[in-house]
Amino acid sequence: MTAVETTAIADFFDDDLAPLVRRMADRPRSGDGGGDDDSREIRAMVWEGLVGLGALQASDTVRLAELLGSVLYQGPLLDTLTARELLRDDEIGQAPVALAVAAEPWSDQDGVISARRAFVGFAAEVDHFVVGGVDDTAGLRLALVRAGHPSITMRRYEETSRGEAYEVEFAGTPVAARAGSATEWEAALAGARVRQAAYLVGLAQAALDHAVDHAKARRQFGQPIGKFQGLAFRLSELSMHIDATRLLVHDRDAAAHAAANLAAASDLARTVTTRTMQIHGAAGMRSDNDAQLYYRRAAAESVRLGTPSQLRRESWGP
Repeated sequence: MTAVETTAIADFFDDDLAPLVRRMADRPRSGDGGGDDDSREIRAMVWEGLVGLGALQASDTVRLAELLGSVLYQGPLLDTLTARELLRDDEIGQAPVALAVAAEPWSDQDGVISARRAFVGFAAEVDHFVVGGVDDTAGLRLALVRAGHPSITMRRYEETSRGEAYEVEFAGTPVAARAGSATEWEAALAGARVRQAAYLVGLAQAALDHAVDHAKARRQFGQPIGKFQGLAFRLSELSMHIDATRLLVHDRDAAAHAAANLAAASDLARTVTTRTMQIHGAAGMRSDNDAQLYYRRAAAESVRLGTPSQLRRESWGP
C-alpha cells in the first residue's frame, strides 16, 4: 500500500485501540464467560474501520499484512483479500469472506456442495465462504456460498491460541458463484502465503519490541538487564533475523517462493516469541502480559497455510 494508506491505518491502530485489538486474539474458552460480546463488537468495529480506510483496495497488501501482524489483528481481512483475487467485486462487495479450501474430497452436484472443513478462521462472523475440494474428474474446484444457510453448521475449536478457528460442515449448501480455477487458486494461495509471512514478520517485530521494552525496564544489579551482553546480543540477533526475513517477504519475486518464505517466517515467529517469553520469565505467562499473547498467536498463525515442514517439502518440488 502507499505511504499515505499505511500511515492512515497505522494511525487507526493508535495507543488506545491497539491494546484492544491485541486482546481480540484472547477470546475466552467456551463456558469461561465474559468478554465474548465485547470482543465481537471490537472485531466488527475494526472491520468497518479498515474497510472505510480502503484496506480492501490497498495497493500493497503485503505491507498491510505486516501492519496487521504488529497489532495481532484477528479477523477475516486476509482471507477476504485472497477471495477478492478469485471473485468479481460485485459477487462479494465489501463483505467479509472465510476460506474453507482443502485438497480433500467433496460432493459438488446440481448446484449444491457437501464438505467438512477444519480450522476455518472467523467462520461465525463472515458473510461468505470460499469452499474448495477435489474430485476424480476436475481436480480442485472452488465455490462461493453464503453464510447463514441452514445447511451450514460449525463448531469452534478449544485450542491453545483461544482464537476464532472452526470446523464447518456444508451439507447440501447452495452455490452462489464459482470461484476460479485450480490455476487461479494456486496464484491466489501464493499471494496469501506471502501476506501470511508478512503478518508473521509484523508479529515477530512486535514481540521483539515488547521484549526490548522489558529489558529496558527490568533491573538487576543496579542496571537494566538489557545492558548485559548476553541478552543484548540475543536481542540484536533476533532483530537481524527479522530484518532478513522482511527483505524476503517484500521482494518483488516473493510469490514465486511463497512456500519457502512462509516457512522461514513461521520459524522466525516461533523463535522470537519463545525468546520473548524467556526474557520475561514467569511474568510473561501472566494473563495481563502480552508476551504470552504473542507466543500463543504465533503457534496458531505459523501453521495456518501449511506447517513449515510441509511448506519446505513443497518448495523443494516433486
